[in-house]
Amino acid sequence: MNFTAPIFEGDYRGNWQIRNERGEIFGTTPTANRPFWVDVRVKAPVVTGTAYDFTANACSAQWTSGAGTLDCPGRNLDRDGYILKQSLARLEDGTSTIAPSLLTVPQNVFNGYIRAVYPSVKIQEGDRFRAIVNCERGATFCGVLFRVDYQLSDGIIRDFWAFGERYEGSYFTVDLDLSPLAGRDVKFVLTVLSLGSASNDRALWVDPRIFRTAPAVTVTPTP
Repeated sequence: MNFTAPIFEGDYRGNWQIRNERGEIFGTTPTANRPFWVDVRVKAPVVTGTAYDFTANACSAQWTSGAGTLDCPGRNLDRDGYILKQSLARLEDGTSTIAPSLLTVPQNVFNGYIRAVYPSVKIQEGDRFRAIVNCERGATFCGVLFRVDYQLSDGIIRDFWAFGERYEGSYFTVDLDLSPLAGRDVKFVLTVLSLGSASNDRALWVDPRIFRTAPAVTVTPTP
């Protein structure tokens, strides 16, 4: 019987019993009425450091909207769209967190967008893109699509990940395995697209980074 380990770190136990050909359930202990079990311990990979900080390097990226090239940092309430670097993120669930963040606001038109093309970074096996994404607290009519795409030397922007977000009082944690891009020089493309009216779309990328992990350790199964 094959088992799939949960993806989140922690200790897990699955309890099992078997039914014989007469339909009788049996298990362990002298009375054969207790389940047997399998224990699984999931350990997160060891993070060795940040390979790339998207907030710190925000103004090294080329920011655009349907109105053309945008300044970085931008101007709050600019109808052409704007990017602001923040040190305090006001999350949808009513909390705030001290973390480097990007407030990205699409051009204020129907189905507007804002996009950043970052300088290339060489990806290694085990690298992961991590961030929290949500609408900024108070932007109650926010409805956007977050995208992480990439560009190689041929200049073609390729799909990688997308997430639709509406203001519902919770945030989403992004954790993307970049191993399929290992060994390549990659330009990452962060995009926020309005899902209809953009008048209240204030999209937050909280602490977006590429984390570099230690090499995988071979684990010996224990009977």
